[in-house]
Amino acid sequence: MTIVATFLLILYSILFFYVLDAVLRGKFEYVLLFSVIFFPIYALFLTFNYDAFELPILVNLIQYSKEIVIFGALGVWISGQRNMLNRKWEISFLDGLFLSFLVLSFIFFVLGVGEATFTNRAVYLKNILLIGIFYFFGRQIKIDFKYWDRVFNVIFIMTVLACGLIILERVFSTHFHTLVGYAKYNLHLKDFEPVGTYGLNWTFEAEGGRPRYGSFFANPLELSSSMLISVALSTIYLLSVPYKTNKSKYFVILACSFICVLLAYSRASFVAFFLMLIFIAFLMRYYKILKAAIAVAVCIVLYISFFAADEVRYFVIDTLTFQNSSSLTHIVDWLKAVESMLSNPMGIGLAMSGNAGGVEESLIVGGENQYLIYGVQLGFLGALIYIGMLFFGIRDSWRAFRLSRSRQEAVIPFVAASVKFGLLLPLFTANAEAYIYVSLISWWFIGYAETIYQRNKKYQVLS
Repeated sequence: MTIVATFLLILYSILFFYVLDAVLRGKFEYVLLFSVIFFPIYALFLTFNYDAFELPILVNLIQYSKEIVIFGALGVWISGQRNMLNRKWEISFLDGLFLSFLVLSFIFFVLGVGEATFTNRAVYLKNILLIGIFYFFGRQIKIDFKYWDRVFNVIFIMTVLACGLIILERVFSTHFHTLVGYAKYNLHLKDFEPVGTYGLNWTFEAEGGRPRYGSFFANPLELSSSMLISVALSTIYLLSVPYKTNKSKYFVILACSFICVLLAYSRASFVAFFLMLIFIAFLMRYYKILKAAIAVAVCIVLYISFFAADEVRYFVIDTLTFQNSSSLTHIVDWLKAVESMLSNPMGIGLAMSGNAGGVEESLIVGGENQYLIYGVQLGFLGALIYIGMLFFGIRDSWRAFRLSRSRQEAVIPFVAASVKFGLLLPLFTANAEAYIYVSLISWWFIGYAETIYQRNKKYQVLS
């Protein structure tokens, strides 16, 4: 194990310094490439290194290496701008919402609102800043489509690898997380006792003890949500490329994404998968997708009704009627969050809800709904701004897709709108902004789509 961990650590070090060198030379698009390579394996890379070396300082170095790349890129970009203060900034309404959200979070941090420690509030603020930075990078960094192609290929490769690993997990009935020190890492560094049938945590099992697999992602919920990116990308390529060979390739990737969602056993992502396909059908005005999605959904309903095992049928019924323990937990947490917001409409402070970095378990209020998580911490104003960011991000990306002047230009707005729409449901049941891969990459896409929309809107007016 130590030999494998050392080899992987060397590979990561090469990637880190290669990207850092590129960033220092002004190639900021390498931050995106670094993210799509590293973010999917980030959590398990930490646990595996701790399991092999048992050095907390090494874990900390790996953890904050991503911040060195991201904040370093931001610093280099700012330092490379001439007459930045005199520059004429074209601020869109969506830009204003992002700025408002970041400023509001910073005010809460400076004022020290809440019971969380200064360090925990700083960590939580950093996580919020990452959202703003990735959106900002999307708005400001021009990327050639050939480079986008490289990024997409990495995403496709990661999807196929994730699918291969999750199939092996299913075949051998073994969670990969049990092999790479997941429980040991959480116990020693986070003080979380292993729970559940599989000695990990409750996220890895569904009602009745049915296993949920997470491949090399942090957990099954993050895996299933992240597959929405692959679904959107593979769908637009599947419908756009002219040759059957290429279509087959993208169909395989789409199938791999579906298998990952299926074996992750995430109800919200499973439903989101079909809702996103319906959204895509209207976005592309390609209603065969709508028919296919409905046909598959009907087949699944018929299978569950007449052929599935009783435990599966009862699981679905209990989910729809909110009678299983997982659904009840969601409802209880939602009610706690709503009660907190009604009692403290201005918010109770950063790092007081959810399960993202910097949140102490003893202080958590609510935490099973991203909209309410921000509402608890930043008040009704914070929740409304966040919902506005999602709404206008999806709307502007939709319009950017409609106004795009080429298929290549249309890809990013299409993926941005589709993924953010698909995430709307998982955001109701999880702290999904903590899933750094799907969260940050999709915000970059939203920022890039916003730039396309503002440019083409202006072009349309002039023409």
